[in-house]
Amino acid sequence: MTWYKSGTVSVTQNSSAVIGTSTAFIANSRVGDAFRGPDGNWYEVVNIASDTALAISPNYQGPTTAGGVYALAPMQGYVKATADALRKASTEVGDALDGLEESVLQAADSAAAALASKNAAATSESNSGTSAGAALSSKNAAATSETNAAQSASAALASKNAAATSETNAGNSASAALASKNAAALSETNAAASAATAAALGVGPGYIDGLIPVWNSSSSITIPPGAAFIQSSNKVLRLTSPITLTGIGGLTPDVFYYLYLYDNAGTSAIELSAVAPAAPYSGTARSKTGDTSRRFVCALRSGAGGTLYGFQISNAGTLLYGAATSSAPFRRLAGGTATAYTVVSLAPVVPITSQTPVLRCTATGVVSQLSIPSAGSGAMALFDVGSRYQFEFVTDASQNVTYANTNTGGTLFIDVCGYGMER
Repeated sequence: MTWYKSGTVSVTQNSSAVIGTSTAFIANSRVGDAFRGPDGNWYEVVNIASDTALAISPNYQGPTTAGGVYALAPMQGYVKATADALRKASTEVGDALDGLEESVLQAADSAAAALASKNAAATSESNSGTSAGAALSSKNAAATSETNAAQSASAALASKNAAATSETNAGNSASAALASKNAAALSETNAAASAATAAALGVGPGYIDGLIPVWNSSSSITIPPGAAFIQSSNKVLRLTSPITLTGIGGLTPDVFYYLYLYDNAGTSAIELSAVAPAAPYSGTARSKTGDTSRRFVCALRSGAGGTLYGFQISNAGTLLYGAATSSAPFRRLAGGTATAYTVVSLAPVVPITSQTPVLRCTATGVVSQLSIPSAGSGAMALFDVGSRYQFEFVTDASQNVTYANTNTGGTLFIDVCGYGMER
């Protein structure tokens, strides 16, 4: 089998994420394949999330590269037919669920047929006239019907035959109903198996692909096509065409708003809401608080004018503010002089859904240290005198960091330039 090399990939040093451009990973790669990165090193494919996203192990060792060449090589002993069968099973989840509904309808039709047969038996019993008792016994048991038919041979015989026919029809209907019930149960079992297979292939309850918002103006954003798992339905909901939200205004100033994907009477829709997501239900996947039919997509911040701040989202899923981040509200520490570790809150400009802020730190006249509350006095980053760095960092669950200058006579500035889109 030939190696797959179509398109290009973007990789980040020390990250397991591989983001493809003009790639088709799902059809041309499998978990366990070998991935040769732009650095020329080999890695193992450990997850395939979509045609443009997969994960490798170990984390990428080479320098961060955008639009690099790569290769995917199948490993010896790989059973392609089995993997393709699993892939096919995942796409048949919807068909299996449709089959379940059809089986239930067939069971209802069979039940109706059984009722009609029962009514026919009752009619035959009424028509027996002079041998009503014999007809009733005949319907329930042929032997009893034959004994009682001696009092009125002709009528009893006709009644017996009618009852036998009705009994046969009822038996056939009951058998059909049982077959439909079994088919429904089998469909349900197959659906569950397909769902399990889908989960094994990386399409689990935390699945989301695409749906990366685009800022058009302070009052307009566009959400491109994509798909995400919906917690309430246990299904993947797809947005097949872009949705543009316009006329955004009158928002509460200086707070976060949240985008949600949901099913609006059979049509995929997007909601912009001030209601924050609940705690993650799978990995970093969240639903709207109090409404598991709405899947969290992205957090966006309003400005003082009641419209949205400009933003740009990278291929790696990092949102950068399109604003002057060296002033309020983005400047979270202005000339800090503390020499003991002191808490700095980033919550005003880093949403509760993210713990990966993009920081710009400037040290003047002193070596400064950056950390988080749980690390105590352990420095996680150092800034030399006169240095200025922009980088991704971490926060605690309350979006707090801590800092300390190594001695007096200097200051530290901390600006938030953006945050990661954990979703």
